Amino acid sequence: MDRKKSEYVEVMQNKIAEIHKSAEEKKAMIEAQKGEEILKVEETAAKFRTRGYQPRRLLGCFSGLRFFS
Repeated sequence: MDRKKSEYVEVMQNKIAEIHKSAEEKKAMIEAQKGEEILKVEETAAKFRTRGYQPRRLLGCFSGLRFFS
């Protein structure tokens, strides 16, 4: 009885370890993707800054609303 219980505990611990490992891998992939996105945005912002680009309107998402008229 104790042997079966210890085998079952070992199997469950292995499963838990496998789940944690896959979660860490997924987390690392997501962090890498975020880093790439941030780098891409920074490069785009640098291009706009070097060209002297000025946005046409401030807060374009509120263009339909007449708060700033």
